[in-house]
Amino acid sequence: MASKGEVQGKVTRQSWLENHPKFKEIQSYGYYNEKPSMARAAMTVYLDLCESKHWFGVSIHPCQSLKLVYITGKRIKKSQFEIVVPITIDTALTTEEIQNIIQEVNVCEGKAVEEDTGMEQAPKVTMAFCEADSTVVYYEFFQGLVPPDPPNEEEEVNPKRKRTRQKRVPSQK
Repeated sequence: MASKGEVQGKVTRQSWLENHPKFKEIQSYGYYNEKPSMARAAMTVYLDLCESKHWFGVSIHPCQSLKLVYITGKRIKKSQFEIVVPITIDTALTTEEIQNIIQEVNVCEGKAVEEDTGMEQAPKVTMAFCEADSTVVYYEFFQGLVPPDPPNEEEEVNPKRKRTRQKRVPSQK
């Protein structure tokens, strides 16, 4: 017969998220004690990357300077690790705050953030904006301005052709 302690720890349909080991890891950092919605957003993004997007090597990391967690993983096995910062949709961010997040998360990850030299790719952070209904929208942010990719010669846009009407030839009677 099960003891009373085992019955309380039983995972139900309503409590599965709170009992998930990764959710407990997110809460163990203590960053989201006042904002449980941020912890749920981080867990939702983690599950989306693992289960829906099928990323590899997905893991959760703390960023002490920002008091938040970020997630790293690979889109495909041979790609480089990418950084994803989960944020709730109701979080208002200024451009300065976004730049600070990019810089601090890259420092936490051990990547030095330098001004754009033109040769190296600027540090990138993907922000995952999470809605309460588990909708996640991903936006990529770079430090500073990043020039667009040069156009491919094959993909050159042809100028629009002038459409002219054909002249009607008057019928001869």
